[in-house]
Amino acid sequence: MVPAPVLASWLSARRVDAPVGPVRLLTPTVARAGCGTAPPNRRGEIRRSVYLGCRVRRVADHGLVGDRSLDLSPQGMFVLSDERVEPGTDLLVSFRATDLPIWFDTRATVARVVAGRRLGDDGRGFGLRFQGFPAVSRLILRGHLRRAPRAAPQRWPGVPARQPNADPDYAQVVKDILEGRG
Repeated sequence: MVPAPVLASWLSARRVDAPVGPVRLLTPTVARAGCGTAPPNRRGEIRRSVYLGCRVRRVADHGLVGDRSLDLSPQGMFVLSDERVEPGTDLLVSFRATDLPIWFDTRATVARVVAGRRLGDDGRGFGLRFQGFPAVSRLILRGHLRRAPRAAPQRWPGVPARQPNADPDYAQVVKDILEGRG
């Protein structure tokens, strides 16, 4: 909360003809809600744990690549598959995620490939990033996915790297030993 004297000086320093209004809009515009502008974080959307059937085909030869999805977001999905697919491959995706008889059809690009060898991997598969997904379809999907649980992180949190020349904090080491943590 801004103190009253600071707020008064700030308001008096503003130009008289400039309107004073809310700093941010509480309701997003249709373009922002439909992902017209990318959020600053890398993921952008929350992945939801949704096990559903889908049809993923190559654009080049229309060969079936996958038919089961583990998680879904308005920006992409993770598909279980034993097929060898290279990152950057263009695919056609069709799926039905809602109770309504709406099929979502879009193009997608393979963003990452999971070999299924690490602890926590659910099997072989690949992550897709949707390309050209219509804003209306994105809004419908986002509204439906709010009811689904969040997907669990697939990677264990990393261990912070220790500086090679940094001396250990001996006081903290002794304290940890005395408290039974070391």
